[in-house]
Amino acid sequence: MSEFDWIPPIRIKMNAKPRAIPMPDWCKKRYQDAHDLSFSELIKKDGLNFNAKIPDTNKANGLTLAIVNFINWHGYRATRISSAGRVVNGKYIYGQTRKGTADISSTIKGKSYMFEVKVGKDKPSEAQLLEQQKEIKAGGNYYFIKSFEQFLTIYDTI
Repeated sequence: MSEFDWIPPIRIKMNAKPRAIPMPDWCKKRYQDAHDLSFSELIKKDGLNFNAKIPDTNKANGLTLAIVNFINWHGYRATRISSAGRVVNGKYIYGQTRKGTADISSTIKGKSYMFEVKVGKDKPSEAQLLEQQKEIKAGGNYYFIKSFEQFLTIYDTI
């Protein structure tokens, strides 16, 4: 035993998570307006309207859901692509999609648009950068999206 055994151990300071950035009001309004577009005229005639539940766009799943909903509510096609593998009977089976495939595949006004969601410090992989080049060379579009606001800015140029 030494004379310093009574001193508590030094605590290691943990890195703080970055603060969640709230979605701007104009983005929320655009999301709600797109939601209202999807309701049939019959429901609107009855005076019924429902507020859209805005997903947490500070997380990749929430941002992906918001983008897919927004595109589909405008009458275009958007599909979430899951490239993750799965475990079956204790054995990992790799996914069937090619490395670098975007999170969202969509067709807007007859043209292909791929959106890869990158939230926080997430950065594109080499495979994603190669897939972006292939998509552009084939005549499509491939974007890396960090926020719903950025998506709307790109969507407005389409």
